[in-house]
Amino acid sequence: MSSRTKDERLESLLAQADEASAGNELAKAATILREAVQLDAENPEVKKRWLRLAQQQDSNTGDLDALRKYLASGRDEDAKTAFQNLRSKLLTGHDAHDAFQLLTSSSECTKGDGSNATEWQTRIDDLTSILLDRNVEVRKIVVAKFIATPTDIFSQLYGIGDGAFKAVLPIVLDKSLWPDSSKQIAAQQDIFRLCSATLIEAGIERPERAMRAITRLLAVAPENVASLLDQDEIDILLTDLDIRLDQALRRQAMLATSKMLEVTKEKGEEFFATFVTRKVAGQTNVDLILAFSAAAAVFPILPAVAAKLFLTDGFVQQLVPNLEKNSEEAAHGRRKSQTLEQAALELLSAACVDKACREAIKRYCSHWLQGLSDERQGHHKALASLILAKTSDDSIEDVTTKLTGLVIHGDEERDQAVEGLAYTSMQPKIKQRIAADTALLKSLVTALKERKTAMFGCLTVFSNITSYKAALSEEQKKMTHLHAYANSSKLAPDDPLDDEKYVTARCKKLLEANAVSALVASCQQTTSPSNIALVVMILLPLAKDQKHRPKMAQQGAVKLLLQIRDRTNKTDKSTSEAATIEKTASHALARLLISVNPQHVFSSGLPASSAVAALTPLLTLDPENETRDLLPTFEALLALTNLASMSDSTARDQVIRTAFAAIEDLLFSRNTLVQRGSVELVCNLMASPHCIALFADGSPDSKRRLLILLALADVEDLATRKAAGGAFAALTEWDVAVTAVLDVKEGKGIKALLGMCEDENLEVVHRGLVCLGNLVSAPGEVGVRGKNVVKEVDGVGRVREVLRGVKDMQVLGVGVEVLKALG
Repeated sequence: MSSRTKDERLESLLAQADEASAGNELAKAATILREAVQLDAENPEVKKRWLRLAQQQDSNTGDLDALRKYLASGRDEDAKTAFQNLRSKLLTGHDAHDAFQLLTSSSECTKGDGSNATEWQTRIDDLTSILLDRNVEVRKIVVAKFIATPTDIFSQLYGIGDGAFKAVLPIVLDKSLWPDSSKQIAAQQDIFRLCSATLIEAGIERPERAMRAITRLLAVAPENVASLLDQDEIDILLTDLDIRLDQALRRQAMLATSKMLEVTKEKGEEFFATFVTRKVAGQTNVDLILAFSAAAAVFPILPAVAAKLFLTDGFVQQLVPNLEKNSEEAAHGRRKSQTLEQAALELLSAACVDKACREAIKRYCSHWLQGLSDERQGHHKALASLILAKTSDDSIEDVTTKLTGLVIHGDEERDQAVEGLAYTSMQPKIKQRIAADTALLKSLVTALKERKTAMFGCLTVFSNITSYKAALSEEQKKMTHLHAYANSSKLAPDDPLDDEKYVTARCKKLLEANAVSALVASCQQTTSPSNIALVVMILLPLAKDQKHRPKMAQQGAVKLLLQIRDRTNKTDKSTSEAATIEKTASHALARLLISVNPQHVFSSGLPASSAVAALTPLLTLDPENETRDLLPTFEALLALTNLASMSDSTARDQVIRTAFAAIEDLLFSRNTLVQRGSVELVCNLMASPHCIALFADGSPDSKRRLLILLALADVEDLATRKAAGGAFAALTEWDVAVTAVLDVKEGKGIKALLGMCEDENLEVVHRGLVCLGNLVSAPGEVGVRGKNVVKEVDGVGRVREVLRGVKDMQVLGVGVEVLKALG
């Protein structure tokens, strides 16, 4: 590093340290000063800052005085000071040790009772979490304790709370804190074992805390804990999938099971099969509940393995008889297990993911399911109806009736009912029925906003009822028929209820139910790519009809689509799901921005430049897609044309800067609509001097562009000719552009403009006359040259001939002015 560079860097670090000290961020200031010391340890200014930092820490309330004061008083104001000090102060040596001791010992004490005691424990947990996160010296203390007495430190931190225990895992995963890797691995294995032991303790509080740690270790350090995964360990995880347990624990157990199966592969599959087989063989209600719960959870993760067990000879055949025995027990006065029935229903529902399992359920369980659906209420009725919806086509309307009632009037069973509608709504007649039921739509919209657990089901229903049939090219239609012929099958006829007019009507119903507002609310509660993909897939067809777009914009659809795209950009875009979300969101945005006034949508808080960035990728041809859908490109061109009409030039200039190369390529498109859209966009961009320069700066590229635009003024498509004429009318207002037109070889520039004047369409004629007027009215030598060139090609006579047939006074007025200028 050069002397000058070193001095500049040192000066910058000292300024940053001063700023951090002024904000009482003393730990940050110390970190900055350490870097300054490495640059120049003897620098007097660096020494001065260290001295000032030490004095500042001493002059404030003592490092631990605020913490001690709060632990003694329990008062809110003392808590705030303690939190502030722990966030800002750099604890070292004895202070770090004392702070850790104070908090771990205080967690065993209780301040007050009831809510006061809970608040006390929560604050101790938060303070400990901050201490562990912000102070490297404290983290080193924890490392030393894990090396010496792992069980004690585990129990201490686990007992404090979620925050404190969550802060432990970053410590055991941070290599820089450990003296050697063997001790770090031993600590990770100790935590894994202790978490497993905690899960089998009776009456343990917040067991999901331990399960979360197991999941994290399996995800981040599988190579260090995989050796601990034996049958006993797997049994612990699978047992916690029990439907009788708290949902928070079950969710964590499902994540842990998924990671476990990923790590152990075939061995884990064997462990799972052994667990389920052993429990089913036990035949007690408890054993069966555990087996059914585990199998239901694993079906989505390992459908082939779970299906093999489900289809084991005798299992599905005896399932209903065994469950009916359970009912007979109740008939004889003995207690019936409602939980066993629920576990069996959840297993059957999960098993529907496999076609062979669906057929077996339909064959052996339909009668029992129909009985539950007809006779029971609540959760079991909803689950039975859901399974019937997945397996039976014959009773689809009856099932939908039951599910509708549960969605509108149900409570806890509503999620299962919504999931059932997600299946039945794939049928066109059910789509129509759902859209026509105002009360049902209202309930689904409410559930989407208020019930996170019903979100995926609601979004699936809305996606089904708003989906238009895919538009196939003639080539694609031929290929579809060839595939059907090759497979010796007939193509199923299209259902007329999926025709465009019916889908548009369903979209209108959904829009009237304020579904867009619900979609906005749902996206604030989820980061799931599957949910986000469904949201954009709903917004795209909703925006197809021009009449829907203003209302969608009013309900926040534009801002939502930009937020979704921005969020997707920050994630892994290599996945097909992320790419689909990004493209679909951009396409939906394009549709909205075709029809709404951008001045009413965008502001300083939501700049139009964000929309330009979202639309630009749609202009680029995908070389890997042989059957590229040009509709997104065409609609993006229209949207950008609308944005380019804004009074503020920011969006217009951004389009020129970032997208003009793609627009120029599209001027050559064989698709008439795409070519027209690109010329219309260029016409609006001509309001910018930057666009004028692209056609008139005298460079070879500008000359090439000018020739292209001249050619487009004479194409067959009338709208394209009008757009090209409008572009020339704006372009020739500039003297430099007039010169560029006159300089075109062989007089092609002036010939093209006169050709516009002689067009069969009066609007094109008008534009041509405006261009000629600009040429002959230009100031100075440019105008003189323009007049001479026009006269040389008999422009006067040709304009007079054109005006003989014109009756429009505005066009006549422009023509007369041209003739006057020509003298």
